[in-house]
Amino acid sequence: MPWRATFTEHGQRKYRQGATEAKLAAKLEKVRERLSAGAANMERPGADLIAYYLDPDRLPFDERWSRKHAHTQRRLCERFAAPVIDAVTCQDIETWHTQQIVNAAPTTGEGARVAGMLSALVAAGIEAGYLTDPRLAKVHWRAAGRRLPAPHVTVAGESVLWVDPAEIPAYGDVDRLGKALSRGRRGNLDELMAATAAYSGLRWGELTALTVGQIETVARVITVDRKVVEVAGNLYIEAPKNRKYRRTIYPRRTPADYPLAEKLSIRIKAARAEQDAGINPLGLIFPSPKFKLCRSSNFNRNVLQRAYAMAGWRDADGNGKWTWHSLRHVFCTSLFTWKLDATDVSCMAGHANVRTTLLMYVGTTAGVLDRARKATD
Repeated sequence: MPWRATFTEHGQRKYRQGATEAKLAAKLEKVRERLSAGAANMERPGADLIAYYLDPDRLPFDERWSRKHAHTQRRLCERFAAPVIDAVTCQDIETWHTQQIVNAAPTTGEGARVAGMLSALVAAGIEAGYLTDPRLAKVHWRAAGRRLPAPHVTVAGESVLWVDPAEIPAYGDVDRLGKALSRGRRGNLDELMAATAAYSGLRWGELTALTVGQIETVARVITVDRKVVEVAGNLYIEAPKNRKYRRTIYPRRTPADYPLAEKLSIRIKAARAEQDAGINPLGLIFPSPKFKLCRSSNFNRNVLQRAYAMAGWRDADGNGKWTWHSLRHVFCTSLFTWKLDATDVSCMAGHANVRTTLLMYVGTTAGVLDRARKATD
């Protein structure tokens, strides 16, 4: 005769039974864990946990994920978490399940992203009563015979945010890229885009969302209040990074003597004319050839790769240390060259805080050898 126990949960009378006293005790231990933690959803399947995690209504309106982050989390859950725990009851999920999820990632980089997703999933599950054990998130990607990348070597004493000067193109390098772009089909416009990126600090998405109404030509000020993001092959306009607006400035002429202010003024007039004619309804400064939002993959394939090679930014094998984002580093370091305070640089670059700016561009080890030399003279 099986062993049987009855109990009440949420006003309902329930029971558990087992062939032996030990088996019944093991089942009752899970009941005790669920009741003591007030975890009402532990009997639901892992698929429900994932659905809850991805539900935008889970978070307050002001804290909801961006469209791009939501897409990334959905992709990671569908590819890695769902195959392992979809059909597993939440109270039966163990660390070997979560280890399987992380290990399914093909590379250490993807493994880190999956581990981050898993940590957030477990935290949300505990908060909503699907899980009780925070140790479920204490797993990491294991190579298990797979090839590991070479260890990333950094400067001792520097933050991981530190941008080495070798990663920042010189003014002459920027000029060469601009001249290479000027030889393309939309040469003047692409050259202007590179100069604007290098000397206003706009990120790619902010640059391609830039419209005539955001630029004050007399003050040479750009209001950064939108960006373009690509999600699942579709382009969207949304608030800028961290949902923080900012204003930045651009010089009359670049250090290589490119007349940036004049060229932008000319382009603004042309964009207004395009807008009035109905061919550029958004009034984009840097539209695609069909006057729509510019897609980074198309621009990279059709324009940038050729220009990189011509400007010496890539070798014969296509390798090089600079990318389009390197132009933003040019702007940030130029602001220091122009004797602006770090707080000013932080505001115009759109960093989360001034500490980020200092860690990225000033560093912590600058002048160490000079100070040590003077101390030991």
